[in-house]
Amino acid sequence: MKISNLFSWFWPGLSFLLFVLWLWTLLRQRRAAHAARTPTPGLAHQPVEVEDALKAAYTLQEARGAWGGEELARSVGLSETMAEEVARALVALGWAEEDVQGGMHLTETGEARARELVRAHRLWERYLVDREGMHLEAVHAEADRREHETTPQELERLDAELGYPAWDPHGHAIPAPGCRVPSPLARPLLEEGTPGSRLRIICLDDEPAALLAQLVALGLKPGVDVEVLEREPGLLRLRLDGNVVPLAAAAARHVSVVPAPALAVPLGELPVSSRARVAEVQGGGKHQRRMLDMGFVPGAAVAVIRTAPLGDPIEYRIKGTAVALRREDANTVLVEELGDE
Repeated sequence: MKISNLFSWFWPGLSFLLFVLWLWTLLRQRRAAHAARTPTPGLAHQPVEVEDALKAAYTLQEARGAWGGEELARSVGLSETMAEEVARALVALGWAEEDVQGGMHLTETGEARARELVRAHRLWERYLVDREGMHLEAVHAEADRREHETTPQELERLDAELGYPAWDPHGHAIPAPGCRVPSPLARPLLEEGTPGSRLRIICLDDEPAALLAQLVALGLKPGVDVEVLEREPGLLRLRLDGNVVPLAAAAARHVSVVPAPALAVPLGELPVSSRARVAEVQGGGKHQRRMLDMGFVPGAAVAVIRTAPLGDPIEYRIKGTAVALRREDANTVLVEELGDE
């Protein structure tokens, strides 16, 4: 009887234990799935946000040198507390470090990753406009998503497929692999737009998208020349292709320009001691990138220093650096000759 009673309890008890084990396992799986779907608090665990902040820090560093949490907060639109958390994440990743004065600066590894992200973003923008036909105001957000998912090998294939372009569709320079992002010399239209001035649009800000769509609808695109007719409080009136275009001052902050050349000539034709301003760089994508990397960006001042005994190469000074160019290469740079100082 005792053995029979034991077996009568054994199988129900075992079934109950197996049910409890199954239920416990199911609950663990559901908790794990919920945790995978729920972002971990803290920006250090959100690589997209941290990489976006890395790009912003790179821009700050190129413009000002060292930067801090307050500047980063303004740049990326975060609270100062969140920006400080981002800065700690950059340090933890080895992308940034604090100097003895308390300022932050990017490490070589951080700068390299930032340049790679900028290059990926601008190449994707070029691809989305040229190959997928997306509107200019729509490509920034999509490129921002794709840049974080692109491997170095995929990036090189994308660059080759596009023919090594030197400019993204907004007019920003695309750096060559491993090179610094060329520093633009264009200034906001709002600052340069004095009545009577003739200006060439170099680039447009990527954001906000609604404003970018409005600028494009007005015909304001990279490479377009405009003349400032009038300036009123909060408003500029421009002449564009024979039409008068009113532009709000707030919108003019997002359009970057350089003086439009009255007559552009090849740089290689200028005599020694001439001074000029770069208007345009012609040639293929790789050649354009090389020239941009040397400092021949639109708006840059260049001086002819000397020629070799046989007339080639020619030495120029640009951005405080002496550069020797073959005449053939120099003639791909169109410039406007300037008078004596």
